[in-house]
Amino acid sequence: MQHIKQHNKHRDLYFERLKPVVAYIHNHPDQSVTLEQAAVLSHFSKYHFQRIFSALMGESLTQYSNRVRLERAASLLFFHPDKSVTDIALDCGYSGSANFARSFKEHYGITPVSVRKTERLRKQLANSLTPQKINVELLMQLQAERVSVNPPALNPTPERIINIDSMTLCTLRAPRGYHLDGIWQCWEQLKLWAQTHDLDPQTTTKLGFGHDNPLFTPLDKARYDGALVIPVRLKSAVLSPFRLSTLAAGQYAVFRYHDLLGNLLPFQLALYAAWLPTSGFEPDDAPLIEHYNQPAERNNEADPASHVIALEIWLKVKPLAKAAPVS
Repeated sequence: MQHIKQHNKHRDLYFERLKPVVAYIHNHPDQSVTLEQAAVLSHFSKYHFQRIFSALMGESLTQYSNRVRLERAASLLFFHPDKSVTDIALDCGYSGSANFARSFKEHYGITPVSVRKTERLRKQLANSLTPQKINVELLMQLQAERVSVNPPALNPTPERIINIDSMTLCTLRAPRGYHLDGIWQCWEQLKLWAQTHDLDPQTTTKLGFGHDNPLFTPLDKARYDGALVIPVRLKSAVLSPFRLSTLAAGQYAVFRYHDLLGNLLPFQLALYAAWLPTSGFEPDDAPLIEHYNQPAERNNEADPASHVIALEIWLKVKPLAKAAPVS
């Protein structure tokens, strides 16, 4: 029982940390909150904020922000017939009535003007709208209860939590984001570099850095770096297009993965939805890392997602900090 209480305390603290972001969205419907702003408000790392927010709130930062703006717009249309559609669009952060009308219809299935012309639609909206100011405290409490009642089906746990010293890396950016052919090309170049400098590609530690979340960034725009851990004596040998970088020292939660490639992303997201909020840790300011500790063969199958892979996922963590007061 004490174990469960501690888990719930940690999870509630995650929601406390998100509260300033949610409050900002509701209090500033005319402004779009950026990832950088949200990370500062919550004091979560920008590398991991999107995953944390979507895991706990059930939708991405952008989806949540857009929905709140549209719900506010619908409320204004209903409760303030004196306001023009254009004024409401501007009040809710849209540049004009045209793109507002398009977004409103995509969300509600009707145009803003229709809300005022059809009594049936006005009554339909009245069931879900309120002119009162949102109670963020209650909202976050209800969302925390929903998460508690409906826990994620997948609940990965770390195999170990280790302390890692700083490591010198030879890094190369994949040419096509997270597309597999570009990632393989990246590793073929790194393998050649290793052989040229008398390193055994099989025994050299190989790491992959995913800087972006493919749920929110197109695959070809996402940034993937392959990296070899190299001895300090080879630092001067790292020349363009390779880059000299460093793996930050610190504490890492290590998860073992051995499954279909197509299941890797859901597994990674489950770290944020299931393990992290109850762990007593928060992600440190470093991207998610894949450690390729087993030999991998290039997959030429028609469906790469059906290929089985084995690797470790390293997540840099630090003790969970308390939430800052909501202003």
